[in-house]
Amino acid sequence: MRMAKPKGWNTTVGKKVIMGLTGLFLVLYLIVHLAGNLTAFVPDGGRTMNLYSHTLHKLGPLLWVVRILLLLGFIYHIVTGVQVTLRNRGARANRYAKYASKGGPSKMTPASRWMIITGILIAIFVPLHVNMFSLGPYYETVINGEPMRDIYRLVVERFKEPGVAFGYAAFMLFLCAHLIHGIWSAFQSLGANDRRWMPFLYGLGTVLSLLIAGGFFVLPIYTYFFIPLP
Repeated sequence: MRMAKPKGWNTTVGKKVIMGLTGLFLVLYLIVHLAGNLTAFVPDGGRTMNLYSHTLHKLGPLLWVVRILLLLGFIYHIVTGVQVTLRNRGARANRYAKYASKGGPSKMTPASRWMIITGILIAIFVPLHVNMFSLGPYYETVINGEPMRDIYRLVVERFKEPGVAFGYAAFMLFLCAHLIHGIWSAFQSLGANDRRWMPFLYGLGTVLSLLIAGGFFVLPIYTYFFIPLP
């Protein structure tokens, strides 16, 4: 009896499409999240950051919908990434004795070969990050007569700890490596594989990766050295 071939989303191509869609969704979130984090640089004692955070929390149920979508996107991205990696390794008859960057359509680079490793490290980092900040101590402040969480104080306190500040920055290097290949690969998985567009898309992915990871990298280092405790 012949087994039916996998179809649709269960194929490697289908899973790569899911991985691409969820990956770009998470990149969009990172850009928005970074914009909020960079309000820490506004020299107003945390007023802008706290107002930004408070505005988000006033969204109520809508904020929880976004959080659930993010969680599902994150889980689907991890699961499909692991499945595609295992399938690719299973289909490879012979392992290469020596790696070299292929360039061209495959763009095989150190970043692409280490995607599963950087992905695992990011998967470890995210719950730690959520526990440290979202679930961290609740400090309260009052702005314009309205009480709200003083998330600025929590961020500064955390990044004044050397292990947290430099450990956070180190993880951003792994994020950068993951994004450099991931953003370009997502566009390719979604069908943007015309050779005329490849250099632009690869360059766009690289620039976005450096800007996103660079912003998250600078925040703890700058805070540690230059922002005083509230």
